[in-house]
Amino acid sequence: MKKPNTYRLLVLSIIISLSLATILPAFAHLEPDLHSFWATTIPTIDGSLGLGEWTDAATRDFTLEMRSRTDGTLQNTLDGRLYVKNDWTDLYFAVQIFNDDYEAQDFANRWNGLCVLFEDNHNGVVEAGENGMGVTSWTGSPFYSNNDLYYTGSYWDADVNAGQTDDGSLAWTHTNPVQGNIGDWTFEMTIPLVGPDGESYDFDITQTDLPETVGFKIWFQEPGKGTDGVYPDDPAIDINLNEIDNGGTFGTLIIHPLYTLTIETTAGGTTNPAPGEYQYPYGTVVSVQALPNAGWMLDHWELDTINVGSTNPYPVTMDQNHTIKAVFTPIAVVGGISAQAVRAPLAPLITCYGIVFVVFGVMVRVTKRKRD
Repeated sequence: MKKPNTYRLLVLSIIISLSLATILPAFAHLEPDLHSFWATTIPTIDGSLGLGEWTDAATRDFTLEMRSRTDGTLQNTLDGRLYVKNDWTDLYFAVQIFNDDYEAQDFANRWNGLCVLFEDNHNGVVEAGENGMGVTSWTGSPFYSNNDLYYTGSYWDADVNAGQTDDGSLAWTHTNPVQGNIGDWTFEMTIPLVGPDGESYDFDITQTDLPETVGFKIWFQEPGKGTDGVYPDDPAIDINLNEIDNGGTFGTLIIHPLYTLTIETTAGGTTNPAPGEYQYPYGTVVSVQALPNAGWMLDHWELDTINVGSTNPYPVTMDQNHTIKAVFTPIAVVGGISAQAVRAPLAPLITCYGIVFVVFGVMVRVTKRKRD
């Protein structure tokens, strides 16, 4: 029998991999998933990160490779940080770009601009009707000033130019707004999640639909230098402008609601927090303590009907709705020993019995020698 041809198998594997990459473009999204935390504080959209406004947001540091619009050559890099959170009706984004100069030049007053683009249905393709939010201040820009953005099917345009409603809000500042001076840019924006057709970002969600997964991309522009930077960035694509219409180069944003923790008990005790329903932001770790009544003990916890042991207190990570139940059992007394004692950790008992057997063995040997 002939051995399999290794080269043929390798070629076949490559063909299958490329085919899957073509069939499943949504899996090509770059960077780890970004989770939008729950907004306990609603920020003021004024282009300034006020004290405490964004401490409840998810944050991510990133680097922008600023490349030529024409040939893709790398001009410089800029560090940035994004903040994201949401409530039931709005998504809140803030983006900082550090140590960049302030441009305000020529007859069109060309200031730097920033956009956040969304691939709404997370299918890996930017299609007509996708949304975004952007700001530029040069009159030649298709989304002049602060505008919601809309993908027409071939290019991004302002909502108002596409017959849509400009219902988001955006403000920006530069810490050193003098021509050529180095400073930090700050962009804050509110992006509607729900609303009538043409009057929201059309993510098509309601309170019961969250969490929602969408694609996102940050696009920073320096028109005076003829450069653009994007995050996430596909290193296989040389010109950044080619990435903003390619949903496969977007990141993954998961917009979370408040999650409900339901705490229950059987007879024989209570818990801290007390049995009931509680709401927590995504990622919160809730410590639930069992408090048995006299004559009772915690037998085990059930997390979403699954026995998860008897660790007390028990930490519940709120990554979805959860139900945790404390199952108590009476302390049975048998021969003066309680069930609690019987359930004592095995290691001390094993050690104790091991010592007994060693001593017993030594005594047997000593006795045998004496007899001999």
